[in-house]
Amino acid sequence: MELQASSDIVKFQRAPDLHGLEFLHATFVRHSFPRHTHDTFAIGVIEGGVQATYYNGSTHIATCRDICLINPGEVHTGFSPHPSGWTYRVFYPEPSLLESVASEMLPRRCGLPHFSSPVIKDPLLSTGILSLLKALDLSDVTIERETLLYSVIAQMISRHADTKGISPAPKRVERRVIQVLLDYLDQHFAENVTLRDLSDAAGLSEFHLLRVFRAAVGLPPHAYVIKKRVDRARRLLLTGLSIADVSLEAGFADQSHFTRAFKRIVGVTPGCYRASNSVQDAPDL
Repeated sequence: MELQASSDIVKFQRAPDLHGLEFLHATFVRHSFPRHTHDTFAIGVIEGGVQATYYNGSTHIATCRDICLINPGEVHTGFSPHPSGWTYRVFYPEPSLLESVASEMLPRRCGLPHFSSPVIKDPLLSTGILSLLKALDLSDVTIERETLLYSVIAQMISRHADTKGISPAPKRVERRVIQVLLDYLDQHFAENVTLRDLSDAAGLSEFHLLRVFRAAVGLPPHAYVIKKRVDRARRLLLTGLSIADVSLEAGFADQSHFTRAFKRIVGVTPGCYRASNSVQDAPDL
């Protein structure tokens, strides 16, 4: 289902036959994505216009046929430096899928592949990714979709994964304390968590906590909480709950706040997200 709001056009879908793989075909003119992360990889190709992303301390520009790629958990933005915006196709594979493919390709267990650059120029692979995404959009032949998916991921790993083939070790920034904070927020994100709550859980002053958390996670605690709420809402929207109930269950104080936060991070409103996913859940797909 194609969904249009203002000058933005978004087609957001899921593939039930590929373990719920999410994929997107969109033109963004007015919308820009704030600092955020994904639990999955985000792999796509620019079909037109110019996209920019602020990642790892600098701005990276992607133009037509460039591949854009973000690793799980890495903070980035998304916007266009051009008034006409950008059009792209993107899919969001789970980390476990890439780890599984890498383990089959490499002689020793290498862990999760990591990619250093968010913009890759590789015309052959770009064509392969577009073929996959168009098949996800148009083909109902599961074996074709599976074959293209595994082929693209294998090429990504063999041609562009870091030399060591694994995600770099996390920074040594009070790892134990950070894990305590993440565990606490993962359990309580739907509540009205305060800095005092986090300070008590971690045994740090509020100021020190903010500095350490942002250095390690890349986001301040409140942005991490909003991300967790939006992730929860995405799952709940597929269960049939009303948008108002989803808003409350995910921890938002009101529906308008929920809608604004959801669109900022996902790119579409909660209603559009659910409508597009309901098409993919049709019995004949």
